[in-house]
Amino acid sequence: MKCPSCGSTRVIEDSIRGERICTSCGLVLMEHLFHQSLPYSEENPGFSELDEALHDLGLGTTFKVSRDLPPSERAKLRRMRFLHERSRAVRWHEKSLREALIQVEKICGDLSLPNEIRKEVSQLYRKCRKEGLTRGQKSCLILASLVFMVCRLRGLPRTEREIVRVLVEREKMEEEKARVALRRMIKTLGRKLGLKLPPSSPRLYLDRFASQLHLPAEVLRRAHELCGELGEMGGKPANLVAAALLYNAAREMGIGLTLKRVAEEVGVGVSSLCRFSQRISRKSPE
Repeated sequence: MKCPSCGSTRVIEDSIRGERICTSCGLVLMEHLFHQSLPYSEENPGFSELDEALHDLGLGTTFKVSRDLPPSERAKLRRMRFLHERSRAVRWHEKSLREALIQVEKICGDLSLPNEIRKEVSQLYRKCRKEGLTRGQKSCLILASLVFMVCRLRGLPRTEREIVRVLVEREKMEEEKARVALRRMIKTLGRKLGLKLPPSSPRLYLDRFASQLHLPAEVLRRAHELCGELGEMGGKPANLVAAALLYNAAREMGIGLTLKRVAEEVGVGVSSLCRFSQRISRKSPE
């Protein structure tokens, strides 16, 4: 959800007051919201929703080994817990599903994504398995592609470079090969699953890049104004546009920000950033 006042995506929900609030400008977007979860009651003491991020949908049982027990008892219970975890996934497809969902958790952890994204990626991966789209494919590549697609659909600012970095670190792939494979897999999954990815808006990246570059609020506000004046981007990547907007806004405010620093922090080319920032300068009114 984006704030209609400042365009920020930093919106939190206060379940106690029933409000949705923008943390950037403080605007209350919605109020008097109903709590969707079921309350605790004696008739329903152990209710929990099915969790598609777990291979058994969260229906299995788990137990904790207390440190208050003597060492011999703790060792026995750890062994029992290990055997119990193995018994939850006996067949090969259950084991492969569990391993894939563990990878989803690790990828989302690397990218600092919320649990809702993890659940949606897990749901889409189950659908891919059901339709036979995972056969002969690397699970990490499919999962990384699904993470990128869900982030784009939900308006979360995660760049292609960040997803490629995950593939390079986890699969030991070359960066260029990982980028080509990721783009091909995103295109294939989008066609097979019927998912049309919307174009990413540079506004989604402004807040995040400004925080990474330690820019003051005045620069961020001016960058949002320039974004409204920009109009068509000519098919340029949203992260490149956001970087150029912040660079031009910082120059207008007299803040010493170099092209090289912005390019290294954001992950774009210096020459591309230079050309597009000059293009924005020509478009902006004097």
